[in-house]
Amino acid sequence: MKKKDQEVFDFGSTVYLAGGNAIIEFTDSKEMVGDSSTPTESITPFNKKNIQVKFVKRGTSNKQPVDVMDKIYANSTLGANIAFNAKMGYGDGIMVVKKERQEDGSIKAIEQLPSEQPEIFKFLLDNNYINSVQEWAMDLVTFYESYAEFIFGTGSDKIVQLNPVESVNSRLSEANDTGDIEYLGYSLRWHEGNPDDVTITPALNRRRPLMDLKIRRGLELNLKGKKQKDNWNSYILQLMQPTPGRYYHGKPYWWAIFESGWYDFAVAIPKFKKALLKNQMTLKYHVKINREFWTKLFTQEGIDIANKEQVKARKKKFFNQMNDFLASEENAGASFVSHFEYDRVKNYEVHDIIISVIEASKTGGEYLEDSSEVTNVICYAMEIQPSLIGANSKNGSINGTEARELFIIKQAMMKPIRDLLVLPLYIVKEINKWDPDVHFVIPNIMLTTLDKNTGAEKSIGNQKI
Repeated sequence: MKKKDQEVFDFGSTVYLAGGNAIIEFTDSKEMVGDSSTPTESITPFNKKNIQVKFVKRGTSNKQPVDVMDKIYANSTLGANIAFNAKMGYGDGIMVVKKERQEDGSIKAIEQLPSEQPEIFKFLLDNNYINSVQEWAMDLVTFYESYAEFIFGTGSDKIVQLNPVESVNSRLSEANDTGDIEYLGYSLRWHEGNPDDVTITPALNRRRPLMDLKIRRGLELNLKGKKQKDNWNSYILQLMQPTPGRYYHGKPYWWAIFESGWYDFAVAIPKFKKALLKNQMTLKYHVKINREFWTKLFTQEGIDIANKEQVKARKKKFFNQMNDFLASEENAGASFVSHFEYDRVKNYEVHDIIISVIEASKTGGEYLEDSSEVTNVICYAMEIQPSLIGANSKNGSINGTEARELFIIKQAMMKPIRDLLVLPLYIVKEINKWDPDVHFVIPNIMLTTLDKNTGAEKSIGNQKI
């Protein structure tokens, strides 16, 4: 048995080599956030047995949404930022207003009471619109897309239900010959392969969803100059923040933290700190191993990946070899050779193994500056001033006036998302023939100074409520 200082501590996604004073981290491929237009195999929908549909994968493995959520849960800064942006999108909730022209020609938005718009307030309450807005906001800031389902009553031309459909479990069908996406496929098991529980719903044309819905319901003339109603009672609208080059699904700009490597650095820091506390050792090396390395190794040595015992034994042997290599005095100054590939399409190197030397600092203060730096980078990518969510800024704390102004600016930046959050209600308004002068807004929460004896005011644009 090896001495304690030569032991290998295997914690799943991270391995500590006590003898070599090294931490091994298994890195994920950058393909996690890559785009894909690769379709699945033809699938027979659970609710439509007479057709077969191909759906476009999200990421090369079709596990992208699940993988992204796992990454978010693994980093406190990232999780807090997602929650903050979603809450800023929600603002002060949905408000029903009626626009009226004043004597001076200006237009004023008058907040409506349930007694003044009973049908609208009943619809909002029946459909738990408060919850829907929160779900849409969370999906939009995470994936740049969310989905709204419109359901018509049987034999009715009115929308009676409006539901959120979770983006993680949604896939779009491959575009047809005219470039239109016909269906959304919903399943809780997309990440497991081609599931057998996929239900499909016709997807509205996101370029002109209201007109498309009217044509499908026989309320407007189609391109042939006829009114023709289809056989569906529910329809899906993709609420999407467009990003160049992404036709099917959005790609948030903040995902750059994955492709640039800043996220891997952010999650590595607490692992380093934990290693120092748990094993009372000073880390000298950081070893990154691509998960695909194991597949290559097992294939080369004829090891069956399904044989857990063989896989476990080979990994243990590799870790011990790596530990001995880093700890042995005989290997001081020796070279380590690792193969790598170059992806000419995505223009980056894909390494199997990377060994980095960690510069030592005084015990207990390791990586404090690095941690602050990576927090600022993640907040910058997600358009958040760190001080607004309680993170330490490298430039120090900000005063109340600066915080208030930054809070106002942040709300102004959320307008594109807020417009998407109220879009489904405008479609319902048109179909259900609600008052044309009624509008739906998400008021800003305006922080005030203490001399006004209140903490906040609500406003619509420059109009205080």
